[in-house]
Amino acid sequence: MRLSLRRISSLARIVVLDGLRRHALIGLVLLALACETGGLFFFGFIPRDIGRASSDFILTIGWLAGFIFLFFHAVHVTAWDEEKRVLHTLLARPLSRAEYVLGTFSGLGILLFLLNMLLGGIGWLILHFIQRMVGPNFFAYFSHGYYVLSLVGILAIQFMILAVIILFSGLVRGSFTVLLLALSFYFISSGLPVVRESLATQGAANFLPHLLQGLSAVFPNFGRLDFKPWVVQVASTPEWFHVALNFLFSVLYCGIILGLACAVYHRRDLK
Repeated sequence: MRLSLRRISSLARIVVLDGLRRHALIGLVLLALACETGGLFFFGFIPRDIGRASSDFILTIGWLAGFIFLFFHAVHVTAWDEEKRVLHTLLARPLSRAEYVLGTFSGLGILLFLLNMLLGGIGWLILHFIQRMVGPNFFAYFSHGYYVLSLVGILAIQFMILAVIILFSGLVRGSFTVLLLALSFYFISSGLPVVRESLATQGAANFLPHLLQGLSAVFPNFGRLDFKPWVVQVASTPEWFHVALNFLFSVLYCGIILGLACAVYHRRDLK
């Protein structure tokens, strides 16, 4: 067990160093910083509720940076491993396919964590700058706890998408195909709650609502991990039991998807 963890951590370290060498983090941080700094010039045109607009903008930029990382770096890393025979080289070492899956997920997850922490810290400084600049009349409340919780929620969503990308990389060949499947997964997961809410409003009583309810176990509702509204408001905070339950679901979801990915890679023909 200790030897297996050492091999997984070694592969994760290689993935992290490879990501840093390709400037995967630096480029995204500079892009996000440019967007956030450029946005500062437009906050003066917002007539009211500057706190909400600023918070939503900062957290959305962080989410967008993670989105770009997942679909334009993580997808290519997992696909390149096979296309450039990196996977064959790694598996020629005393490394099992399950350890390869867990090591790759850990390495890309560490890069995602560093990216979110960097952007989260920069965003926190910018929000404080805006709050001091506009005064309490336009930016009355800022919850540090819910800001951190929002970052953790975004990170949990990105981890689930990363696990799905690794699963798709084992099921199909080619980075473009994996990219299309991962994007489809994201859009279905984002649209499914809207369809369910629409059917509930119309009072549909056939089997379709039950089918969509079952599909929510495969396509998770990302909105349950979205805590942006509570960063700048005091009232109607979410129940902590439901918050803990949603994070527990995201951990279980990642574990199940990675377990499936290990099984797929174990049976996959690499020729």
